[in-house]
Amino acid sequence: MAVDKPNHPPRLQRFRAESRRMLHLALPLVAGQFAIIGMGVTDVVIAGHAGTNDLAGVTIGFYAWDLSMLLVFGTMLANSALIGHAYGAGNVAAIRRQFQQAVWLALPLAVFSALAIFGAMHAVRLLDAEPQVTTVAAGYLLPTIGTALLLPFAVCFRTTNEGLGLTRPVMWLNLGAFLVNIPLDYALVMGAFGLPRLGGAGCGWATMISFALLVFAWTLYALFAPALRGYRLWQDFGAPVVRELRAMLALGLPIGLSLLAVGGFFAVLPMLMASLGAVAIAGHAVAITVDTLMLTIPLGVGQAMSVRVAHELGGGNPRGARDVCATGMLLLVGIALLQAGAIIALRHPITALFTRDAAVAELGTMLLLFAAAYRVFDSVQIGAGMALRGYKDTRVASAIDIAAYWLFGLPLCWTLAMGSPWSGGLGVAGFWIGMLAAIGVAALAIAWRLARTSRRHLRAAAPAPGASATQAVGA
Repeated sequence: MAVDKPNHPPRLQRFRAESRRMLHLALPLVAGQFAIIGMGVTDVVIAGHAGTNDLAGVTIGFYAWDLSMLLVFGTMLANSALIGHAYGAGNVAAIRRQFQQAVWLALPLAVFSALAIFGAMHAVRLLDAEPQVTTVAAGYLLPTIGTALLLPFAVCFRTTNEGLGLTRPVMWLNLGAFLVNIPLDYALVMGAFGLPRLGGAGCGWATMISFALLVFAWTLYALFAPALRGYRLWQDFGAPVVRELRAMLALGLPIGLSLLAVGGFFAVLPMLMASLGAVAIAGHAVAITVDTLMLTIPLGVGQAMSVRVAHELGGGNPRGARDVCATGMLLLVGIALLQAGAIIALRHPITALFTRDAAVAELGTMLLLFAAAYRVFDSVQIGAGMALRGYKDTRVASAIDIAAYWLFGLPLCWTLAMGSPWSGGLGVAGFWIGMLAAIGVAALAIAWRLARTSRRHLRAAAPAPGASATQAVGA
């Protein structure tokens, strides 16, 4: 007897439909990511015009801040996947409960964050760099103790809205913080509008003020926004539940460790470059800042992938989740190739935006060629890693990142840059060659893990051999 085959839409039709859904979510997230990353870029650009020592100090301070915050930030990102699964299942009570538990978790993480920044302030003074540079770095970090206290709550609000598919509030509030940060940066670094001239340290104060306004705005939105009214997030606010906090930590800590492995690797590099001089650090800052700015697009698409995967799995549709992964990865590779071409074509005028120092400009222009190649591998890693978060599969990706960056990449970077008994060092270019090797290994391994995980979910949902179509549907 003939068996009717499922009537799935053609692949191209599914790709177009999923692309529209994903980009609808991703575009506001891209804008929101641009705003948050743009705050760091603004710090670097304005500090660069204040002087080479200010630029080098802010670069070191910014990466020390990044290194201190990544574990906390990643842990709170678990909230997005958990909210997304509850949303896909249509469980309003679970959404409300998860949000409240995330608020409770943010409290101890805020204290941990502030202590981490306090330690980083003292650590940067021990670096082998010019005293003027380390003084700027420590001055930058002082006000970010306040920023660190606010960060977990900002991420809690943001990830709750992302998990619900409400990405436009993320865009508008982050853009608001970015727009506030620009004049504050200029005024406090350069001493404009009657404010004191703080040099590079002013960037840290501008960031703290912007974050305080951002968290205040998020609190008002969570209390009064019509889009959230049906979820009653603050109603019957429950006590912390150890079981649910443990589940959030089980999912979030590997994400945090993964971010720490990747972001921490990049935070450590400028510190290792300190002995190469301020020009090397500043040239690296130009290239890595451009790469970070380009990162906003794949990050937005990757976040949309994570949300869409969580929604499909929460609704019991692993085939749809796999389609999300295939569509997202194709989009990310295409976007990365366009970005790489733009960096190569515009590398000279891009560098001119950051510095008037000829030596820094020459080095930054050369390093942008490495940044162009880096974009492609990084986009693959971002898409695969974020899709795995939607699957609640985070431990293996974390182990891959730790091994690729710290066990393989960091020794390779140091050897290529500083030399070995068999060859001379390549300087800052050696660091970038090692970075490319590390991201290549990580991207391929995490993409393999995503393919395996998505297949496993499909097999788990498939009907047993011999089961009828009616039984499969009923299941």
